[in-house]
Amino acid sequence: MARSAKCRRVCSEPVSCVFSPEQPADKRVEIPVEALEALRLCDLEGLDQDSAANRMGVSRGTLQRILYQARRDVADALVGGKQIVIGGGNYQLATGHCQCESNCRQCRFVKQKNKGDGACE
Repeated sequence: MARSAKCRRVCSEPVSCVFSPEQPADKRVEIPVEALEALRLCDLEGLDQDSAANRMGVSRGTLQRILYQARRDVADALVGGKQIVIGGGNYQLATGHCQCESNCRQCRFVKQKNKGDGACE
């Protein structure tokens, strides 16, 4: 019997949840919110996997699996001209201060005025 997935901590929900190629796309790739957070922490913020895993409240191995799958999905969408839809997953928003450095680009505690309503369609 498989273990239930541990809830992943994210700083904020995405502002934009759908990205489409210029040409109409009949296929789409779905990326969970926690995968976007893993991409943000490792690829945008430049954290190593241990630090990113600590921020998300998961093991390094779990973060690595999430990150590698997210990178494959994004590459598949870019190469195949597919729509990217971000939403769902197994996550919770960080409460209190989320431990982001002052250079955090997405944290809801730093940029409150840019936070969306959290409704991803």
